[in-house]
Amino acid sequence: MKRYIILPFIAVSVAVHAQNTYMNERLANNSGDVIGTARYVGMGGALGALGADISVISWNPAGIGLYRKNDIALTFGGHWGTSRIDEENRGKGTFDQAGFVLTRRTNSDVCPYVNFAFNYQKKINYNHNFYADNPNLFGLSQLDQVAELTDWDEGWQNNLAGMALENGYFIKDSYIDDNGYKQEYYKNTVSSSSNEYTHHSEGALHSFDFNLSTNINNRAFLGLTIGVDNMRYSGWTYYREYDWDNGKARYDLNEDIRVSGTGVNFKLGTIIRPFEDNPFRFALVMETPTWYRLTSKIDFDLTREPIYLGSKIDPWRSELDFNLRTPWKFRMGMGSTVGSTLAWDIDYEISAYKGTSMGYPKREYADGSTSGNIKDKAMNDHTRDNMRPIHTLRLGLEANANKHLSFRLGYNFSSSPYKKDITFDQYSINSSSMDYATSTNYMRLGNTNILTLGMGYHTKSFYVDLAYKIRNQKADFYAFDTSFTNTQQENTPRFVIDNGDDFADLKLDPVDVNLTRQTITCTLGFKF
Repeated sequence: MKRYIILPFIAVSVAVHAQNTYMNERLANNSGDVIGTARYVGMGGALGALGADISVISWNPAGIGLYRKNDIALTFGGHWGTSRIDEENRGKGTFDQAGFVLTRRTNSDVCPYVNFAFNYQKKINYNHNFYADNPNLFGLSQLDQVAELTDWDEGWQNNLAGMALENGYFIKDSYIDDNGYKQEYYKNTVSSSSNEYTHHSEGALHSFDFNLSTNINNRAFLGLTIGVDNMRYSGWTYYREYDWDNGKARYDLNEDIRVSGTGVNFKLGTIIRPFEDNPFRFALVMETPTWYRLTSKIDFDLTREPIYLGSKIDPWRSELDFNLRTPWKFRMGMGSTVGSTLAWDIDYEISAYKGTSMGYPKREYADGSTSGNIKDKAMNDHTRDNMRPIHTLRLGLEANANKHLSFRLGYNFSSSPYKKDITFDQYSINSSSMDYATSTNYMRLGNTNILTLGMGYHTKSFYVDLAYKIRNQKADFYAFDTSFTNTQQENTPRFVIDNGDDFADLKLDPVDVNLTRQTITCTLGFKF
């Protein structure tokens, strides 16, 4: 396996380069992290049955129904990676949450309270730096896969393949047929020894939640949350391959990436106390898909060096409007208190991410024709075939040392969203999004484990909470897929590799990645 270097702020594990299964999951999947108030984080997000914390608005809306006082909360902190390599690997501040709860007493004995709440909260933090290199490419190249994506009849395609085709030194070759005519075909002309990969990104998936909740006889608590998401992702990537056998010849790929848009979802939850004289309770929650309308803009350029082998191509822009629908989520939980000294909670969530759906909005052209409002069947099939349900387990414990001081402990497990040994053979995916692909890398994420510690101090009205979180996840990173080594032919109108029998079935080892990162969170709040 190859060496790895991980710098801080890793929340998504690879850059956004084209709309595909891997990118869609990383942009929108927030199941593998816990972000919110320090009490919520300190208990590993396990408050679905206990409620009475403003961050539970996004997990179980019914938890807001347990409030009996108004509440205002503000959360901030910092996070960093575990590898300390250079000055660039420093921690970074973050603003994670701000919201309020308003309680209204009614004149009804059956429904004594109606509560309203609003909360801003980060779902995913995109701030991270990522470095990876592979010193053993064995003569294979990213351009092998790029050439597969090139269609002879679609040389106009505004992607990396189109740019490589623009400069014949990258992936175009020719031969003389039996009749003496010159025939061109697509063939990689680069044989690489090693590569480098660098990625920097920033931004976040922001959530704005509006909640209405109530209770019935203080035994059943009901809540509805309307969530409005705002996605703001920006990043820069740099990829380089070296051919050490040819005088250090190389080529470089640079990308500036922007993804933005909005989405909406609904959450409906309940908390039930089945026994009148017992504090035990259980929770059931349903969250609808989030319907996103997004735009991806990528400026990219390709350079071949030494210069006499080819000149730099002016930057291109690949721009795509698309729709993304995340899967349904279902949650259940149970919790209880032991007097006034101890509280515990266990929550479970299942999210069938293989049900993620991608499509394109309606477009109107100058000639009056229209297209869009259609699903990308090929990419959706790829998602369904390669992803599996995500199972998330949250455990939380809170102990009160006295009436002012509390200590908390939490654990969170989230299973990998991917099936084992999956690849990303882009050539086999007949998706329109491949016409906008500007890179070929992908990452297979492993399971996520989160351990949290917390403490809080509260008076009659004011409270301050602190939490520490360490998030651990392993992954395999690939700069490109090597399925092309099984499709060797010669002199075909459409590109197929001609590297010789020595390259048949050759596979690259992945770069081993450790995505461990740490976070400190502080919440200031006031109840009245």
